[in-house]
Order: sequence, then structure tokens, then C-alpha cells
Amino acid sequence: MVQGWRVGEERAEAYLRRLVEAELRRAGSQLRDLDVRTAAGLSAEPGMDPFVIQSIAQWKVLRTGRILVAAGALDREFVDRLSADLHVAIRVRSRVMLDWDRKRGMLHPTLLAAPSHPPLPSGPADRVLNVTPIGRTLRVASDRAPSALHFLSLVRTGTEAVLTAAMRMRWPPDGSSADLEISGAGPHHLPYDQLLAVDDQGTRYSFRFEGDARQTGTWQGIARLSPVPAPGARRLGLTGDGTRLIELPLRTPAGYGRHIVPPVAEPSGTPLGERLLVLEAERILASGDVAGPAEGPDPAEIIAVLTEAGVIAAGSPVPGQLAGLCQRLGAALPGSTVPPATEFPAQWSSVLARRGAPDPANGPEVFVPLASILPDVDGTQFTLTGLSAAAGESHLHVISSGMPQLTDRFAHNWTPGFSWWLRDGTGNWHVGMAAAPWSFGDGLQAFWLRWTPPLVMLPGPAEIVVTGPATRARATILIHPAPRTRETGHVNS
Repeated sequence: MVQGWRVGEERAEAYLRRLVEAELRRAGSQLRDLDVRTAAGLSAEPGMDPFVIQSIAQWKVLRTGRILVAAGALDREFVDRLSADLHVAIRVRSRVMLDWDRKRGMLHPTLLAAPSHPPLPSGPADRVLNVTPIGRTLRVASDRAPSALHFLSLVRTGTEAVLTAAMRMRWPPDGSSADLEISGAGPHHLPYDQLLAVDDQGTRYSFRFEGDARQTGTWQGIARLSPVPAPGARRLGLTGDGTRLIELPLRTPAGYGRHIVPPVAEPSGTPLGERLLVLEAERILASGDVAGPAEGPDPAEIIAVLTEAGVIAAGSPVPGQLAGLCQRLGAALPGSTVPPATEFPAQWSSVLARRGAPDPANGPEVFVPLASILPDVDGTQFTLTGLSAAAGESHLHVISSGMPQLTDRFAHNWTPGFSWWLRDGTGNWHVGMAAAPWSFGDGLQAFWLRWTPPLVMLPGPAEIVVTGPATRARATILIHPAPRTRETGHVNS
């Protein structure tokens, strides 16, 4: 008996080999014509540079191969070997290119494939994470850079301690701080040369901020503590240039962070080929960009490769749904043979229904700590540490353990990431797009999910759904304000 996955793999291999043969014939014909013209002393046709001909053929094969790898139909090594073979086969068909190689002593040109860096092995995340909600705000009164620094939650392992945080700038409306706004929001605007922390047992800690300063209104980031606070420490006092600024609790308030229902993990039930199309749809829903980066394949090419290679099961509705989504957003797929669907999954429809809704920029601002550790998702553990909503955007703060390093979409060694959705208390869905993660010790990464559309119903219950290649985790949490005992620091500068 032949296993189904092997049949699919063989069809994908055959599809890519046929593409290599077609590109080799096309490039070979162009190169022979170029050789004839060169020997006759004629100038080449515009765009007939032999190296460009080779690059176009090889990039077409690589791009197609990476789609099939991302869909789980082929492995990287096979695609790299086939690409290397095509590289050599094209060059030996061109007298111009062989002469160029001989002049440089390259008698046997080969392609050195990019080194393979396989994703981190799958398996249960083995880091023990502890999360403590903090929920404190340091307010800085300043003529030029007033702000509120919100400390959300503390995550600890055996060797790392990280405070997730968000900083809201309150720039003067008269434009007098334009020179400061250029540098983006963030703790670099705090009026202190040195920040230190001391716990109630007298232990001193270094305190270093790291994060994204590209936004001018709100900064999302982390503060790293060293050493890791001992389990017995109850409070942490933060000082700036020797002045006490704020006290942060290191114990979880009673009853805080309770799940409405216990989190669960379940099989995702989505074939890898369909999952690649679903992730492409989620990228479009979150960004509004149908085509995607210019250097990568567009939805039409992804659909064509997966359907023609037999990776997508016949009768699957997902290719038509992706094509219909593109059409709904005003971008038809030229040359596509897949009929666009007019009905979509409930989550997609929920996001589409609120597309173009008024920006909630003037809505209430919320910065709430979370303390939820999700079940293992395909070898990765996610800790939800906070949720912020300000300036028309909302973000979920996440610390991960065991998550593979992310690379650019469809780049070498790219592995599709995780799918994130949130259902608010009114039943509306929001799709999450993760910013580039911030990596640090003990295999941890911090990242921030931007929700589309932004959240407006806070606080309240929320269902978080994260899906990996084989596993889906669900957790329904109660998002509520920070503890009533919240301390606010006021600092003038």
C-alpha cells in the first residue's frame, strides 16, 4: 500500500522537475540565440544578458520550490539540489558564460546552496515559565516628552527575567517636540541616565529596556532584569538616578488571571497546503496588502502552484475563498482558473464586515496585564502577558519559548508561522499579525500582535485561538483592569 503523503510528495517532485525542464529549455534557447549573435558580431537584444536569463529561470524554480516546501510537500534539500543542478545546466549551454568562467579559473561552475538551518526540533517546550501580573504605571510629567510607562507582567525562567511594557507618549499639540518625535516613542525619552531596581530583600538589579521605537505614539517592548528575582522577593523598587520612582509587586494578586474555561489543545485539522493559503488570507486581512512583498510570490502564484502540483485536495473550498478575498478587496487574480468564492469562513467575514469602520483613535485607552500560559503548540509555549489599546491600535504582548526563529516570507529556510485570532465579548473576530520578535536568553522571544480591526470592547472576556502546523490552542480569558491597589508614580522633568 502506497501512503497518501508519499503520493503527494511524488506529485510535487514531478511538478517541480517539469518546471526545471521547461525553464532549462527556455533559457537554453535564449542563450543559443545570444551565442549566435555574439559570434556574428551582432549586439544582443535588450534584456538578453546571459546572467539575467539564468537568474530569471533559477528564481522561478526557487520561488515555486519554496511554496511547496512551505506547504509541507517537499523538503529544502531537494529544492536546493535541483536548483544547483539547474544552475550548472544553464551555464554549460552558454558559450558566453563558459568563457567568462574560464577567464576566472572556474572550469566546473557550481552553485553553493545557502546553508541549511532547519527549524528547531518539534516537541514540548522545556522551559519552565512563571508569569506575574504587575499592572503599574509610571507617569512622567515633562514639558517636551510627557508619557505614561505601563508595566504589564513579569515572566521568569531559571536564567531570564523580562517585564513586558508599553509606553504612551503625550506629545504637546503645538509641535514643539517635533525633533523628539522623530526618534519614535520609547523609554529613551525618560529623563534618567541610570535605572536600577532593588527588591525588598536588598538585592540590586540592572534594568534595561529593549523594543520597537518605530511608532511615535506608543512603544511596545520589554525591560530585562538581571539577576532573576528570587521566588521569595515580594516587591521591586525602581529608581532613576537615585530617586525612587515606583514600586512593582512580585506576587500575583489572589484570583487574578483566572481563565473563564480551562485552556485546551486540539488537532488543527487543516492540511498543510490549505494552511498556507489560510495564512496568506490572514496576512491580507491584517495588512490590506493583497500582492505582498514584490520579491515574493503573490496569491495567484501560490494558488496555481499548490493546485497544479496536487497539494490541495480536489474540491477544497480554500483556493476559491482566497481568490474571492482578493477580488473582494479589489484585486482580481489575472490568469487564475480558480472561481472566486463569494462566501467566506466566519472569522474572515467578521473582519471584512468591519473593514472601513471609524478609527477608534479617540476611544478609551487600556493597558492591562495578563498572566496566561497556553498549552504547548507544536513545540512552542506562549505566555500572554498584556493587552494594550491606544492611538487607534491594539496589541497583545506575548513571550514564547521554543518558537523557531522567524525569517522573511518565502525566503530560504522560511517556515510558516502561527495563526492568531481573538474573539471579543460581542462575538466579533480580530486577526493578529506579529511584529518581528525580540530574541534573548533561554530560548525566549518577545513579540507584539497587532489586532485587525482594533479592539474597542475592553475590558471583558476574550477567546484567544493560536494555530500551528498540527495543533490549535484555545483559551478564554477575562480581560480586566489592573489591580485596584495600582500605584502611579509622578515624576517631573
